[in-house]
Amino acid sequence: MTRQLAALTLTVLMHIVCFAIMTERKYSVKRTVLIYSVFLTVFVCLSLLVSRVLFDIRSFPATVFAFTGTMLVSFVIFMMTSKDPPCKKVFLFLCYASLFCIFFCSAAMLSSIRFADKFSAAAVCTKTIIRTLLYLPAIWVYVALLRPAMREVPGVNKKIWHAISLVSFLFLIVFSLFCFIYSMNNNFREWYSLLFAATVVIYFSVLWIIFGMIRYMIKESRMELIERNLQYLQGQLKAAKENELFAKTVRHDFRHHNQNLAAMLRKGETKEALHYIEQYNESLDAARPKAFCPHVTVNAILSSFYMKAQNDGIEVEIEADVQEETAVSNMDFVAILSNLLENAVNGCKECGAHGTITVNLRTVSDKTVIVCSNPCKPGLVIENDMLQPKGIGVESMLAAARKYDGDIRYHLENGILTLCVILKT
Repeated sequence: MTRQLAALTLTVLMHIVCFAIMTERKYSVKRTVLIYSVFLTVFVCLSLLVSRVLFDIRSFPATVFAFTGTMLVSFVIFMMTSKDPPCKKVFLFLCYASLFCIFFCSAAMLSSIRFADKFSAAAVCTKTIIRTLLYLPAIWVYVALLRPAMREVPGVNKKIWHAISLVSFLFLIVFSLFCFIYSMNNNFREWYSLLFAATVVIYFSVLWIIFGMIRYMIKESRMELIERNLQYLQGQLKAAKENELFAKTVRHDFRHHNQNLAAMLRKGETKEALHYIEQYNESLDAARPKAFCPHVTVNAILSSFYMKAQNDGIEVEIEADVQEETAVSNMDFVAILSNLLENAVNGCKECGAHGTITVNLRTVSDKTVIVCSNPCKPGLVIENDMLQPKGIGVESMLAAARKYDGDIRYHLENGILTLCVILKT
């Protein structure tokens, strides 16, 4: 009993470690630890209840109920504690569950060489230790090679995510059957082992193809951001050309302005001359291009947004101190700012308000902080500081923020929606 309890505890602790590595934490550390503690308790109690009280530990019903019950509980915890898009969470859990089944069967085969009774305390502990050792290189591979891609890939292309999740689910069914076979039969036939090995090879080959598709989705997302960045920079180039044309016009008309001023002064019309100069200066100020900050890409996005909002009759207040060189890439600035500002303009239009959009960009210590407030339509839902449903734009912002271990929080008060983005640079 004690050894079984220790084995179950080690198993669920390994699940918790893997969940923490694979998921984007949704709640505070304290709340997440509390949820995982409840998970550990439920997992262990459910396994002991099924195998010790309701059924004989050696019976097939005990295996089925323990396996499916703990799998469902694990799925609920995984979905609950991650703030990734649902389609991405489902895929990750299915991959993890399949990997667990592979390690479960591998440990069963290896322990059967030494122990004739697979339900003995020594056999159970040995299988648990083998599974734990198999997890270690898998965790290293995921953290070093796969997690950066999974953090970056957006969850917007749901058709692809649903397709690869379906494939993963089918493999999980196959591996679950292997688990039941190995749990009930300790005399492994050679063709069982060969079939299992062949299935594992096929599964990892399919995973290789799937991660190729994920890399393609990342590349496609980057190209979209590059195109959007190019559009902003082209807008800046167009504005620069217009300013140059305006400067030529000013130089051409400057002689006429001087002649008018000279005529007024000869007549002693000093007040009229001063008023003429004030009007002339105001016209120059109105035509002067807006320069919000030294950062070229950020300034291009803010300028484009400012002109668009002005054309739509929306008042905008912008403060930015982003330096010319920053750790945040241009593409990530495009992903965050373009979606954030576009949503702000659309929010003003949808609610029919003529309020003010306020945008503030600051570099505080080692963090880049972006805050945007705008009037919004009634009925918006904020859950756990996140807009629901998220939408493609919010998913894109989240994908960019995760690269910098960042955080995005929404707050709604008195019809004003405030979004705060913090990037650790």
